[in-house]
Amino acid sequence: MAIVFSKNSGLNDDLWKVTAQVLQAVMQDTDNEKSDFDAFVTSVFNEKDSKKYAEKLGSITSLGNFDIVDEGDKAPLDDIQAGQSKLIVHKTFSKSFVCTRESKDDDDIDIMKTMAANLVRSYKRTRAQFASDALTTESASFTFGTKKIDKTTGDGKALFATDHAGVKAGVAAQSNVFTNAFGTDTKVLNKLANIGRNFRNQSGHIQGYTFDTIIIPSNVPELEDLIKRIIRSELIVGSSNNDINTQKGLWNLVVDPMWQVTSGAPYILMSSQANKELRGSMFYDRVPLDVKNQVELHTRNLEWNGYSRMSAGFNDWRHVILGGASAGTTLSFS
Repeated sequence: MAIVFSKNSGLNDDLWKVTAQVLQAVMQDTDNEKSDFDAFVTSVFNEKDSKKYAEKLGSITSLGNFDIVDEGDKAPLDDIQAGQSKLIVHKTFSKSFVCTRESKDDDDIDIMKTMAANLVRSYKRTRAQFASDALTTESASFTFGTKKIDKTTGDGKALFATDHAGVKAGVAAQSNVFTNAFGTDTKVLNKLANIGRNFRNQSGHIQGYTFDTIIIPSNVPELEDLIKRIIRSELIVGSSNNDINTQKGLWNLVVDPMWQVTSGAPYILMSSQANKELRGSMFYDRVPLDVKNQVELHTRNLEWNGYSRMSAGFNDWRHVILGGASAGTTLSFS
């Protein structure tokens, strides 16, 4: 997103005017750079702008199948109910740095340029970290800095839970969190993709979404290497059988640069189509990076502040499956 520069007192100060203009240009150039942090958020979230203090996402139950009616008869009215809803509240983020009067006297412009660029990179990294923590944490909330952030979905459960309920009567509880490790072949991947395809919506109808994205931590190289071989090899990986690899070409691999694990090798499967249509993972930019500076009277330092508001949340859970979890449903294979 483009940086917003508020009215800056440094641009009107004889001492700092030229330097402030240079640093502002550095920030704009840094914002235009290609960023893996931006790419990650775009790849796994629906990004939207917001003009409210929060965004409320609602839903309704789906229609049933069309009925066969006799000639001249009216079609029966379907039972449509209010579905589950979710309120996603924006959070305020801010960061500051200072260019000292002494650094100006000593013409340390390169150091000041570095600090200016780092403010923008810090914002992009924060945005990616916030999105990653929201997605990958197993519990119903996560801690960002000192703040506890809710990550339940419209049904009030954690994004990854064993007992997601429907709205209409008779819809059985469903799980989208599994303890099974990825394994060394395609068995678990194929099974979980099939479970995802057969998730039922709030009315109990099978959705039929294809799961096509695998998201993994960035510090499990063995898992990353295995998945690359599984989704790209012509033949079955690790087998001497002359048989085709049915998973080749079906998956995109996203290595989350901010997801770090201390044990285990968890992974997330996602349907990009379900994510979009169900408004599953949502990232809202309420206020993009807004930068302002001022000259402090007593020190003559040039102070910079970056301000933004954003949020990440989940309207639905049916677009994602967590595997290799510490707790959840365990699948058995004969």
